[in-house]
Amino acid sequence: MPRRLPAALATALLVPLMLAFLVPLAGCPPERGEPGGDAGTPALDGGADGPAGPQLVFHVRTSTAPFPHADGLAGQTARDAWQGIRSLHLLRAPDDSAPVLVFDHGDDFVEAGYNDGDDTIVGRAALASIPAGVYVRARIGVTHSRYTVASTLHVAGAAIPGDYDCLQALSDRTTLDGQVRALGWYRYTFLTAGHAYPTEGSNAPLPLQPETGGFTMKTFGGQTVYDVDAALAVDPSVGRDVAVIADVNMDHSFRWQDEALPGYLPGVYDTTPTSFEPVWRFGANSFALSLE
Repeated sequence: MPRRLPAALATALLVPLMLAFLVPLAGCPPERGEPGGDAGTPALDGGADGPAGPQLVFHVRTSTAPFPHADGLAGQTARDAWQGIRSLHLLRAPDDSAPVLVFDHGDDFVEAGYNDGDDTIVGRAALASIPAGVYVRARIGVTHSRYTVASTLHVAGAAIPGDYDCLQALSDRTTLDGQVRALGWYRYTFLTAGHAYPTEGSNAPLPLQPETGGFTMKTFGGQTVYDVDAALAVDPSVGRDVAVIADVNMDHSFRWQDEALPGYLPGVYDTTPTSFEPVWRFGANSFALSLE
């Protein structure tokens, strides 16, 4: 059965859509690779002049090349997709109790582009500060996701085509549009025929499928991380910059379960003012980590 929307979202969508009350759309995301929020500007290079000597530079590189989905779900490729990256740790073993910190932006983040062809540097550190060794897992701290997906909204017997512009906090202490948000805060805006119907609240659902494509989404202590399998052999003596590349695939990565309800169509993300088809995943299909 369709998932129920949070009560605040259901009410806020139903009333304006039934009364045709028009509300302006909220602000735009930062430029790719630009520090986000108002908590301060993190130094991507570890300081005004960068760390001394060679650096370990973390890139997020995105593709929408065809991906072999075999989950039986419907999907679409989100548009204008971004994710806030807060930190990176490297682990020598899956249960490493003392992971190596590469960078941490504190309460801030850098917003990585999850659109085809995006290549965002989200953090770096002095290569000499990373102990030599083989790291089998990367732990990426994330703050929020924002993206746009097409939807048909069913209300009062009408099927209204439009888009949902979605913004969701994945970790506590995330500053979005000038306000500090907690894990679970959301703002969903339904856009149709030049009109925008935004609403916001708390306790937004996380994906029903947290494990996929070589990584697992975990939340603990108010923070969300991606644990990504890796095989990174780091040698701090190489005498040059080393790039850690996270290749992200986003092809049809917004995944939902079609429901056989009146007026609903297969391959269409159908919603009502009080419910939505079950969303199993809205993040990447896969992360593949490598050194360059």
